[in-house]
Amino acid sequence: MNIVDPILFLCRRQPPVAAICVPGADIGLISYRRLALFIHNISRRLTATGLRPGQLVAVSIEDQIFHIAMLLALARLGMASVSARGAARQPLPVDGFITDKTLPAGVTDRVILANMSWTEGDGIPVDAPPVRPDDLCRVILTSGTTGEPKGVPISHRLLADRISRHTTVFGARVADCRRIYSDMPITTSLGFQFLFATLWRGGTYFLPGDSFESTLKAMEQYGTQCVLAPPSGLELLLRWFEVTPAYQSNLQVVISGGDLLSQALSRRVRMRMCSHLVSVYGSTEASITATASTHEIDHMVGAVGYLTPGVRAQIVDRDGVVQPSGHEGLLRIRSEFAVDRYLGEPSGSERVFRDGWFQPGDIAAIDSDGLLVITGRDKNVLNIGGDKISPEVVEAAIAAFQGIADVAVTSLPNAAGNHEVVAIIVGKGEIDLEALGRHCAAQLSPQFVPAHFAVTDRLPRNDMGKIDRPQLVERLRSSLAGQAGS
Repeated sequence: MNIVDPILFLCRRQPPVAAICVPGADIGLISYRRLALFIHNISRRLTATGLRPGQLVAVSIEDQIFHIAMLLALARLGMASVSARGAARQPLPVDGFITDKTLPAGVTDRVILANMSWTEGDGIPVDAPPVRPDDLCRVILTSGTTGEPKGVPISHRLLADRISRHTTVFGARVADCRRIYSDMPITTSLGFQFLFATLWRGGTYFLPGDSFESTLKAMEQYGTQCVLAPPSGLELLLRWFEVTPAYQSNLQVVISGGDLLSQALSRRVRMRMCSHLVSVYGSTEASITATASTHEIDHMVGAVGYLTPGVRAQIVDRDGVVQPSGHEGLLRIRSEFAVDRYLGEPSGSERVFRDGWFQPGDIAAIDSDGLLVITGRDKNVLNIGGDKISPEVVEAAIAAFQGIADVAVTSLPNAAGNHEVVAIIVGKGEIDLEALGRHCAAQLSPQFVPAHFAVTDRLPRNDMGKIDRPQLVERLRSSLAGQAGS
């Protein structure tokens, strides 16, 4: 079955129902009838480009509803999509690059410019080729355990299998929800799953609007029942709930994934937003590994949930020897819902996919009840809201700023317990920190722009000349504490 067929079926059965809502955006709200028109009209334009079934197409479109409709049209025509992040060079070879903006030369030799006129037309369907269950429909970019973007291939069958277990791993409350707000973009595994899970049930999928006011207004107006967000997104939503005492939440369930949820944030969310908060531990590669209602597990620091059906997990030492229950070591996962490779990356695949196990790079422990507790990372990769990056990438961006002699970055939790990138720099002279911040914003994705800069005369290094990161963390904590006290 093509993953778009159930959506088009519901487009015929409930044409006036709201399908996707992005408050305050250019389109803003689209019904199922209009979504079908978009898919068919875009499909006709795609066939005229010469793109063929089985090809991989990158999509960089700012309007979120137009972007989603493009992905659906590509999947219906038997092509796989990968959502591009801006105008950066793609880490994967693609057969086409569809964008609504002008890209610099060299991004790809197959740039296809698209605009809203692609959605216009008579809406008559074009013939769609048959797809096999294991044909790719989507490639999701993830930094895996290395901090470098890699492509995770998702087939029609795998997406359907991952969605089919939502009720089991999230509980009956989610099964009853038809109006779902996602602060996880469709570039993420969970965000993409929930898009289809919502549309397959004839529900309404909400994405962040142009402001928190418009987003909360839409959530209240349409009676949003479920929120999906990383801890950093929950923190921002919670601030608006807390400064708007008159707003009464009607949420039935909140799902948090992508990063560890702190005890303090968990309790604040349950007090103000929704008492039923679900913690999710997973990955793009292996999907959902563990879940739990947070009131069950927040007595233990680092607990992320209980192992889910279809998943096996072991704790091993560096020689691969399985450790007893409760002992700390390297986590490895075997799952019916996992991929076994990165797309076109045999060397990267060998490092994390071994003998049928996926190794996410986390240090963890599992108790006799199957409770998974994450205690750290095996490698030095920054994990910011579920997005991972090598600190060297951020350091290189900062070092390119005029006047920087040396730099090191790490991450530290803010007051809500969510990790932010922080940097310690050595300058050749006085550094304009505001200008440095603007420079970083132009070079890095927003979540990787340092939230704080600390200036020092030299960086801590070990005997090998490498940055002593544990000492770096202590220096930054002291520096930030001093700033807060001054």
